[in-house]
This record gives sequence, C-alpha cells and structure tokens, in this order.
Amino acid sequence: MKSSRAWVYAACQLGGWGLYAGLNTVLAWKAWSTPLGWVLVSLSALALTHVARAQLSLRDWARLPLPTLSVRVLATAVMLGVVQCVPAFLVGVYVARVYTLEQARVLGFVMSAFVWSLMMLLWLLIYFVVHAVEHARHAELERWKLEAAVQAAELRFLKAQLQPHFLFNCLNSVRALISEDPARAQEVVTRLSSLLRYALAAREPETVPLERELQVVRDYLGLEGVRLEERLRVREDVEPAALCVPVPAMLVQTLVENAIKHGVGLTPEGGEVAVSARVHGGTLLLEVANTAAPLPHATRPEGSGVGLHNASERLRLLCGAGASLQLDQTQAARTTARVRIPLPS
Repeated sequence: MKSSRAWVYAACQLGGWGLYAGLNTVLAWKAWSTPLGWVLVSLSALALTHVARAQLSLRDWARLPLPTLSVRVLATAVMLGVVQCVPAFLVGVYVARVYTLEQARVLGFVMSAFVWSLMMLLWLLIYFVVHAVEHARHAELERWKLEAAVQAAELRFLKAQLQPHFLFNCLNSVRALISEDPARAQEVVTRLSSLLRYALAAREPETVPLERELQVVRDYLGLEGVRLEERLRVREDVEPAALCVPVPAMLVQTLVENAIKHGVGLTPEGGEVAVSARVHGGTLLLEVANTAAPLPHATRPEGSGVGLHNASERLRLLCGAGASLQLDQTQAARTTARVRIPLPS
C-alpha cells in the first residue's frame, strides 16, 4: 500500500511540474527566450513542495476539520509562494536575464508571490483531492471486505446450524425427551428456536453486547449437551463489567463451535469448553478454551481454519487494528482462542 502510494505521489509530482515546465518551455521558444529558466524554476518548485510535504506532515492534515484545514492550506500556499519567489527571481536575473537587479521592483516581487501562491494553492488542492479519493477507495474496500466477512460468517453459521445431522439430532432428542422429560424437550425446542432466530437475524446489528452473544452460546451449548451428554462439560467465568462490551455478532459462537467441532467432539471421553471474559487496561480479554488435545495438523478436518480466519478478519474490520484473535496450541491438552478488543475511548 505504501509502495503504491509512493508511486502515485512520484507520478503526480513529476507529471505535474514536468507539464508546467514543458508548456512554459514551448512558450519560451516561441518568444525567442531561453527555456532553461523555466526548467530550473520548475525543479525548485518540485523540490520545495516535496520538502513541504515531508516537513509539514501534510498527510496528517487530512484528519483536520474542514475550516481548520482551509486556513492551514491558505497560509501554507502563501508561505510557499513567497519562498518560491526567491529562486524564481534569481533565475530571472542570472539565467533567463529577463531583467537586471536594477530593474527589479517590489511590485514585481509581490505579483510574482501572488502568482506562485496560486500555484502552490493549486498544488495543495490537488494533493488533498488525491488523498481524499485514495481514502474513499480504501474505505470502500474495507466496507466490501467487512461485507464479505459478514456474509461468510453468516453462511458458515447457517450451514453449521442448519446441517441435516444437527437438526436430526436435535429433533431425535426432542422426540425421545417428549415422553421421558417433557420439560427438557420444551427447553430444547426453545433453545433451537432461539438459535435459528439469531442466525437468521445475525446480519443486523453487526455488533452485539457480549451478554447477548453469551445467551446464544448457552443455547448452542445446551443443544450440543443433549447430543454429547456428559462428554461435554462447560465452564463460564465472565466479569459483569465485560457483559456490556460490544463484540462482533457470532464471534464467540464461532469460537465455541470450533472448540467442540475440532476438539471436544472428536475425543471419546469428551472434554471441557471454558469461556472467560474480563476487562483489563481498557481492553476486553476474551478466551474460549477446550481441554481436548488438537489433532495433528496433517489430519485436521478440512476447513478448520476458515472460520477462525473469517472471525479474525471481521474482528479487525469491526473493532479496529488494535483488536486481535490468536489461537494458542502450545499446550498439548489445551487449545485456547484469545480475543483482544480495545474499548471505545
């Protein structure tokens, strides 16, 4: 990205000031005067604007409010215009010889400063317009990435929850429980209904309070508990302060689903899924861990990393570059997914 930006800047600088030098050189030839002066003046203008861009950190000005930016741009255009008058004056006297030191007048210097101030104002306007276009394209790209990540998460969630064997297991469990434990059968139907409703409505909003996400996770774990029975043990340790923190919808559910699908569900003896969350130093620290040992990478089920990759990308797009999702597999019998989400300041 930085390389592309540098090439665009170099092309605009060389192209713009080269065009200025070329047009004035053609006019100088037609007027039977030396064109070298315009080349030197254009080179000094190119060098001056390049130094100004670096020393004044113009890129940071794009974040300023429009009134503040306008004042700075006008003041900078006048300053650069006055400075550019000095090499233009020296070239006019000693290279182009269009006038002598004795013929120089203050009024002529003021007029030259005015013209060069307009030139510098045009340069600054082009610079910020190009920057605005680049920013808009970047924002559009990020928006499309987010949209793609949301759709991928939604499709993956729906696919996971609507897959036939998941529904068949739930329905078979309900059928068995109707006669044995009607109250629990009602609970399973309620959890399944809540889970499907959340999946179908997950596109809006994009973030939900952690408390809402945990309610869906409990429904999901309750349904998996009917299937896995005593093989699935659940532990939840969430600080009250963390419950109101917004998280991407389906983030925790994806991590819990991975913990069961690629961990607890693959071992005959089952295991524990632990969900913990706390706020520390202005950051939400969320962990989903499963005690079952992960499979070797070569035999890992297909697609096991897609959900985490999508969740990580969506987390970055929704919560900023400071948010992260890391999978810790350094312990042989424990896999932990760690999420960090900076709180809004």
